[in-house]
Amino acid sequence: MFGHKSYGHLAALIPIVVGVVAFGAAQAAASSAPIVIQYHKTCDAGGHCVGTVNGVTIDMQITGFRATGDAAHLTLNETITTPEMSFKAALSGTMTPAGFIVLNGTVKEGSFAGAQIHQRSNYVSGPPDASVWDGALQLLPATA
Repeated sequence: MFGHKSYGHLAALIPIVVGVVAFGAAQAAASSAPIVIQYHKTCDAGGHCVGTVNGVTIDMQITGFRATGDAAHLTLNETITTPEMSFKAALSGTMTPAGFIVLNGTVKEGSFAGAQIHQRSNYVSGPPDASVWDGALQLLPATA
């Protein structure tokens, strides 16, 4: 979809980058092993995404957008809550016209404070006022 639209249409989809999530959290065997959370998410036109699936909740809000040629730079805040953990993170990264988003950030508070996060989302479908994405969040717990 992104390859066939002008950048103006891509920019219109930015607020719907991140959202309702279906997670499958794989718990780490050791405290330093990455935790991977798979998701399926849907976002509204205001850049707010929220959802709960299988006891895992995500709430994300885009806080910044800047066009960079044929791509875009994003910043956002994210809250993840599971029965075992809860944390808030700040992320930034790039949305490409190829239909994927790559974000990196740090857990700011809660479980795993100081941990690094890497996240990739792939566009699935959606109208101009909402979109659906699949992806994975990798949490790299901070070590002492």
